[in-house]
Amino acid sequence: VVGVAPTADLYAIKVLNSQGSGYYSDIIEGIQWAINNHLQVINMSLGGSADYQPLHDAIIAARNAGIIVVAAAGNSGGAVIYPAVYTEVIAVAATDSTNTVAWWSSNGPEVDVASPGVSIYSTYKGTAYATLSGTSMATPHVAGATALLLNTPVGTHDANANGKWDPAEVQTQLQNTATDLGTLGLDNFYGWGLVNAFAALH
Repeated sequence: VVGVAPTADLYAIKVLNSQGSGYYSDIIEGIQWAINNHLQVINMSLGGSADYQPLHDAIIAARNAGIIVVAAAGNSGGAVIYPAVYTEVIAVAATDSTNTVAWWSSNGPEVDVASPGVSIYSTYKGTAYATLSGTSMATPHVAGATALLLNTPVGTHDANANGKWDPAEVQTQLQNTATDLGTLGLDNFYGWGLVNAFAALH
């Protein structure tokens, strides 16, 4: 399987158990590891319904370290989950093959963008392949688009003139080049629209 950004180096930071459950404290440790090891993008296909200030603090620290944090909006069809809720995170909704938001994709003003998250065929634990659905499938697509963007010159998008892509600049570019879906402009289901990696890079 060739991913969105095939030349990117991937790091698997295990913060959940074999059942997919865990503690915010473990997630915080994972974020700290990413900061300490100078990673550029964190994909968080996980979340919970409770706010937790130390988690928010860790996200802020990652953002301040120049890391782009991308997280799943959630699959309840209700409110966006944490950490996707936080303004420092790119919250991702899920769409199907007709570019329609999935009925179960969580929504609200916190949603930033959407990407494919229904019937996604990919590698699975062990040596298998599987077809899965969820905002957890959509989120890596955006993380991949982010990695592609980081591998291009920042050029005229360098708002603070420091010569490199910063989290806010990446998010702005992804949002500005997204394919608008749903209600015109920003809305609670698609955010700014479907992430368009090709448009973002051109």
